Amino acid sequence: MTAPAQPRLAFIGMPQTGKSTFLGALWALVQSPLEQEVSEASFSGDRSYIQRLAEQVARGQEIDRTGVDTNEAMAVELTFESVGSADVLIPDTSGESLRVLVERHIWHPRLRGACEDATAIALFVHPARVRAPQPVSLLAAVGGGDDDPDGQPVPFDVHDHGCTAAELIDVFENVAELCRERWPIRFAVIVSAWDRVDGDPTPYEWLQTRLPGVLATIESNPDIATLEVFGVSAQGGALDAREELLARGEICDRVYARDRAGRPVSLVAPVRWAIFGV
Repeated sequence: MTAPAQPRLAFIGMPQTGKSTFLGALWALVQSPLEQEVSEASFSGDRSYIQRLAEQVARGQEIDRTGVDTNEAMAVELTFESVGSADVLIPDTSGESLRVLVERHIWHPRLRGACEDATAIALFVHPARVRAPQPVSLLAAVGGGDDDPDGQPVPFDVHDHGCTAAELIDVFENVAELCRERWPIRFAVIVSAWDRVDGDPTPYEWLQTRLPGVLATIESNPDIATLEVFGVSAQGGALDAREELLARGEICDRVYARDRAGRPVSLVAPVRWAIFGV
């Protein structure tokens, strides 16, 4: 396999981790005359799909979930201010297809197709959907409660009980092996819904605290991947306070991002880093 001639970003993450919301917000920025950092030079693919995502983000609506058998992708030439232009293929992969990889160790063909030629990976994590490890003794104790008349231990189910750290380490190892011929690849961990993060950690500190095993696995393999961490709020606030959210203004005024050190950056920054490494 030869390396691809153009940058290819694979947007991956478990279900409902913010991938499609980010894509919608990104496209809204690309199309906005107020955003000077990035612009569209050319486009091929289903524009209606990405346009629908952008409109849903702009209206503060729930994003349509990407089904496991859909394959929405766009090929765009983006021009980044003071950096340059790049032809970028951005497939929107299904979270369900990544779950199949983690739970059954089977590559869905479209997920594999998105990752195997990737020059960079954007891995999305939602702060409200991080599951901590559960001791086997605790699972067994649950089985003896009133809700279990037979008093039988609850069997471990990876779908219900698998911890997020173990899942994401497994994802990293599978993707890294698939991209072996292009090591080191750029690996951006994007913590979505940053407006919901408690306290005031930096994105790096959040990853270090909540998913230390994931951070250690990637950082201990610099020959395989280079890491960056971003926190993003692709809606700019909570959808359950939609009126307040929309009162903040246009999408360009609402969305925001933070780099690993917590400094404000454009929502475009994770994409620019994945393409150019800056």
